[in-house]
Amino acid sequence: MPEKPLIAIPVAAHTLQELKEKTAAIRSLPFDVLEWRMDGLDALSPELATQGLSLVKSEISTPIIATIRTSKEGGSFPYEDALYESCVTAVMAGLRPGTDAIDVEMERAPAPRLIEKARALGLSVIVSFHDFSRTPKKEDIVSRFLTMKARHASIGKIAVMAHSREDACTMMDAMAQVHKTAPDFPFIGISMGPCGQVTRTEGGKAGSILTFASAGEASAPGQIALADMRRILDKAYR
Repeated sequence: MPEKPLIAIPVAAHTLQELKEKTAAIRSLPFDVLEWRMDGLDALSPELATQGLSLVKSEISTPIIATIRTSKEGGSFPYEDALYESCVTAVMAGLRPGTDAIDVEMERAPAPRLIEKARALGLSVIVSFHDFSRTPKKEDIVSRFLTMKARHASIGKIAVMAHSREDACTMMDAMAQVHKTAPDFPFIGISMGPCGQVTRTEGGKAGSILTFASAGEASAPGQIALADMRRILDKAYR
């Protein structure tokens, strides 16, 4: 019987006050993990990231994924090496070893140093890659997942855009191959957009350990509302 994936919900806010209001509003909802999208904050800095994390931890008891999604991969952070590295490093110091995770974009120059720092702190590190334009070939997706494993990711994450049912099948087939090839490597695979929703609901059957649902504004195309996702998963994995 395949494992039911955990459900993460993203939260992003422009200000700390808005972040407090949003986290307070969702804390009683039935989700497993909170993804805090730090890149939502205006003029993100290491100090602001640290303050925001303290606020999130005071409101939310679930595990946290702390994420800065750069503009190169569909986020709001205007990418610059030094600032990206300093913000990620600052927030890592406040995450809980064995509970929380830090997202590190695979393609960013500081990634190797940040992965090493996260591992030294005992944190789970999600090494991620996003392509909002297309779905690569199956063998390219598999290769990228296995490269993440070789670079000491705790969890690999790939999210790509699906323009057809065939694109979603490509992702499902790639995940199934990775799960067979490296059964000890946890990963998350997502096809974005309406054509990719099957990967959000059925991805666990190909080995994906987590899916994302929305509790308000979606953070990526094709995200399903939390209540609907919970109902779908309960039926699909019973």
